[in-house]
Amino acid sequence: MTYVSDRTDEPIAAYFLHAALIAFPIACFTLTVITDLAYWQTLNLLWLHFSEWLLFAGIVFGIIAAVGRLIDLIVRKVRPSWIAVGAGVVVLLLATLNSFIHTADGITAVVPYGILVSALTVVAMIVTGWLARTEVRHV
Repeated sequence: MTYVSDRTDEPIAAYFLHAALIAFPIACFTLTVITDLAYWQTLNLLWLHFSEWLLFAGIVFGIIAAVGRLIDLIVRKVRPSWIAVGAGVVVLLLATLNSFIHTADGITAVVPYGILVSALTVVAMIVTGWLARTEVRHV
């Protein structure tokens, strides 16, 4: 039996590349909540610096993933779920706000607004994933 697919390997490869890129911000923003809680409990500045670097790495990889999606839109005419795109922009804006909050000194960088915005960012990521579920391809 021969199976003929009208899809090429290129869009599936691009999908998996985007999935690999988007995994970094998910991990970084989730770990930021954990490092914020660790700083709040120990007051060790190393945890605060971990949070700052995790936020930076998550924002950078989030922007790279967004640029990849924009290239898909322009070059290959792949139409994303616009609600998920808007929610992704909200996640990046929350992470950027959180990065600015974490530039304060000491405990004021984390308690209460740093932890709150970190948790809101994770909740926004969960909502974004739920909204983008229509884009999932089962191979």
